[in-house]
Amino acid sequence: MGVNNRHRRRAKKLQRERRGDRNRSGHLTDSPPRRGGAGARVREPDADLVRRHVLAAADSCQPDDREREQAFARLLSLRERVGFGAVDDAVTWWVDLATDRLWNEGWQPADVMRVLGREVGNDAAAAVTSQVGSSAARRPEASSDGRWAAQLQALREAPGAGRDGGTPGWERRLHDAVRALGLLLHLGPLPRLGRTRGHRPGGGADAVLERVRALLAKAESTEFPEEAEAFTGKAHELMARHAIDAAMLDGHGTRDSGTDVIGWRIPVDDPYASPKSLLLSGVATANRCHSVHSGGLGFSTVFGTEADLEIVELLFTSLLVQATEAMVRAGRSVDRTGRSRTRSFRQSFLISYAVRIGERLDAVTQEAVADGERRYEGALLPVLVSREQAVAEAVNKAFPGAVNRRFNIANGAGYVAGRVAADVASLAVGGALPEAAAG
Repeated sequence: MGVNNRHRRRAKKLQRERRGDRNRSGHLTDSPPRRGGAGARVREPDADLVRRHVLAAADSCQPDDREREQAFARLLSLRERVGFGAVDDAVTWWVDLATDRLWNEGWQPADVMRVLGREVGNDAAAAVTSQVGSSAARRPEASSDGRWAAQLQALREAPGAGRDGGTPGWERRLHDAVRALGLLLHLGPLPRLGRTRGHRPGGGADAVLERVRALLAKAESTEFPEEAEAFTGKAHELMARHAIDAAMLDGHGTRDSGTDVIGWRIPVDDPYASPKSLLLSGVATANRCHSVHSGGLGFSTVFGTEADLEIVELLFTSLLVQATEAMVRAGRSVDRTGRSRTRSFRQSFLISYAVRIGERLDAVTQEAVADGERRYEGALLPVLVSREQAVAEAVNKAFPGAVNRRFNIANGAGYVAGRVAADVASLAVGGALPEAAAG
């Protein structure tokens, strides 16, 4: 069946579903009050005409504002003849087609919404939140991929989801939805990541992760940097030992889907996204994972086993909170003439902090590996080498030709301050937990 025929059949199905109550929850724009036959059934030729006008308006969102406004004005004039609901249906039809393509090309719901917010703004993203969620919910991943399901739940709870019709601002929301559609139609493919389990059987992994989360929560809530980093270091130590035990179980033939190498996309936002991605890379490397930053899309893709990826995300979030607090405490930076050097100071601070934290996390991991070698009598290293090879293969398949990026230090004071902050964040904790963490 040709593409056009598939599109026509899809259009007829959508129109059958939407006859009658066009204001039901799930529409991506708020329909205005009905008047003058606006709710009449739209003939198929008219539906095709409206879709062509919607597509023209969406395509015009890329060039200058004048062309976009002219295309949108033509779309608004058309609605007086065919009805408000027909325009709404046409936008919905195109969003469905665009998102169906994106799901087939490696995108996940959170990826789509993140890029929409970055590129066309939160209002435009909110205008299509419900429809993106409805499209994603029809996918098999909605019931088989735990991370996909969690992203769907976040979409359902997001502002703008499930709005009813009949509210003011319909033209504004239509404009936003068409702008969002313009971006959706032009996004390229992403690497496929593999599926995450939605539920683990009770036992060791969940218990360890709960202890790690508790330690990181204490690290983020305390006002004392030394205590915060002691909690963080102990959390990493726990996960390093747990990951080694899990790797050995995998190496002895008890492999399941939770030990496959998969990928997660973790948000890395501006400002200072590049040095933040360096911090994520250091945390990933110390946990037998590998991170690739996609700066234009606002995330890094981290490859590893699900258990390792969980700790990477937890530790990165905690360390980023602490790094930001330390950087802000350092204050603003000016040169001798009073000109601001805050940006270069903070950029250099975060680069230095990331490098030093990576070194310290790696030291803790190496201690855990040495301990594991003793406990498993030399059988650990071949298993870890095999795991590293699997991660490398996954990275090379998803990002062939990816190269490491160089970071330049432009502010000596920021470099020193970042390293001092990381040195205070002593992660080499091998003894008993502080009394506050034992309870």
